[in-house]
Amino acid sequence: MVRTWLAIATAEFQVLTSSLRRNRKLFTGILYALALVWAVVVTPMIYNAVLTAIFPMHVLRPMLLVIFPGLMRTVGLFLWLILLLFPMSMALQEIKIGQWEIFLSNNVRTRDIMVGTFLGKIGLYGLVIVFLAPLLIAPFMLAFEVSVIGQLLVYGVVTMLAMGTIWLSNFLTSLVQARLGESSRGNDIAKAVAMVIAIVVIIPMYGLMFFLPTLSEMMGMNAFLILPSTWFSDLISWIAITFNGIGLTSWQILGFSTVLQLDILVTSVLVSGFVLGTVGLALGAADRVFTIEAGVRTEVVTTIGRENVILRGIRNVSTGPFGSLMVTNIKDFVRKAQNLSKIGYGLILAIIMPIIMMAMDIEFLQFSEMFMMLIVMMSLIGAMPFAGTGFLESKDQLWIIQSAPSGASRFVKSRIASQAMISIVLAVIPSVILYFMMSLTVFEFATLLGLGYVAVVGGMLMATGVTARNPNYEDTKSPAHQANVMMSVMIAEFSIIGVMFADIFLTIGTGIDFFGMIESIFGPGNMMFGVSVIGLVVQWVIAGVLVWSGIRYLSKPDA
Repeated sequence: MVRTWLAIATAEFQVLTSSLRRNRKLFTGILYALALVWAVVVTPMIYNAVLTAIFPMHVLRPMLLVIFPGLMRTVGLFLWLILLLFPMSMALQEIKIGQWEIFLSNNVRTRDIMVGTFLGKIGLYGLVIVFLAPLLIAPFMLAFEVSVIGQLLVYGVVTMLAMGTIWLSNFLTSLVQARLGESSRGNDIAKAVAMVIAIVVIIPMYGLMFFLPTLSEMMGMNAFLILPSTWFSDLISWIAITFNGIGLTSWQILGFSTVLQLDILVTSVLVSGFVLGTVGLALGAADRVFTIEAGVRTEVVTTIGRENVILRGIRNVSTGPFGSLMVTNIKDFVRKAQNLSKIGYGLILAIIMPIIMMAMDIEFLQFSEMFMMLIVMMSLIGAMPFAGTGFLESKDQLWIIQSAPSGASRFVKSRIASQAMISIVLAVIPSVILYFMMSLTVFEFATLLGLGYVAVVGGMLMATGVTARNPNYEDTKSPAHQANVMMSVMIAEFSIIGVMFADIFLTIGTGIDFFGMIESIFGPGNMMFGVSVIGLVVQWVIAGVLVWSGIRYLSKPDA
């Protein structure tokens, strides 16, 4: 009798490698061989060359001896969060309750599903680990001249960290999917949760980029011993110390032990306990996580309440079909948790960089110097929520729109009008936050709010035009959706930044000081302000062309 989990694992692997078809085993072997060469030969050579050119090892080694345990804990925490939350975020992008129900209706146990799907993807996970782990570990191995046995043990610990954490992530994902699958809005809520998880991952990444010494000092505190990532990081530190080739003195090892607190034996027990505990917990609770039963997901109750003041005001101002379209568009957008989470994601990205720069206590940090960056981030806020989603639900809806006189034009214009109203909120929130955090003057706040709103609307227009040219019909997994999001964000940002690069190239190529000309027009010290204004003009011209092109495309019968 074929083991059920093995059949599921085989099917999962075949789905992941479907593009390889008959040559999947050959190509998989080649990829793993390249990954092994990358980890053992290429990465150490690259790091050795770069570190020798920038920071010679005799200069870098004393620095690492001071911050090594805390630095390793910081890297371990970042890696642990990525491994725990990223697979969960990707899985929640689309809840597939139907597949689970098909399995369970054929007497397949939940634990078989979990084990099979995990083992089916373990090849991909392992490949990613082999490529990424050396990037994080190789500098420490070079600095401490860790022996081959020590390096093998370190990569073994990294593998345990990765596999145990991914297994825990799969279990938590199954738990969340099972609960959200019982809701009529479960899929939408899951996508919103996926965006929130992405935000949680981004914040430590920025901290790792800008506050590495501070984080390393913080992670050396005993309070972080409760985190599983700390146990794995400390075990790696002990292995590097034990198998070092630089001749660490007993006093240096004693200094490390005062930070690490727990010895190598206790740390090994905690690491093994975490892995075995997560596996046992998931297998023991698997069959209780998901059950087939007639619940609330089979019952849809629709309630209609009175429209709020804003929606009633829109109907009073525009009494015809255009006003009705605007109200419908606003309702459709704000009632989806996924769209609201995308707004939150964009807002955090917009304000986190100024906050980080303020926290770094940069002496030349002034509003005029940061203005262009703020405008670019405002444009990002406008592009992200409206790119790819909340536009057209199906081909049938498009055909209905095309059947009306000037239907495509009126539909797109009504969406732009409704999204422009939503954009007011998107411009006000970061402007108010930055007003208080940066102690802006009233004039600076008014300038940021006004031009920020122009940037938000410009990004929204670009997203609308791009999506109209390539509608993905609410399929967030389709290549069309991914292309729409990437194109909208890139065009919205680079249409503004591109002006600055164009000025630089023109100044170098022609010898004419275009930056000086801009500053003479907008006043001394307002060069970045002037570049931002010109960038917004360019952005709106491009956005207008994209919207016009999108309307023409939607008007075609074969669109």
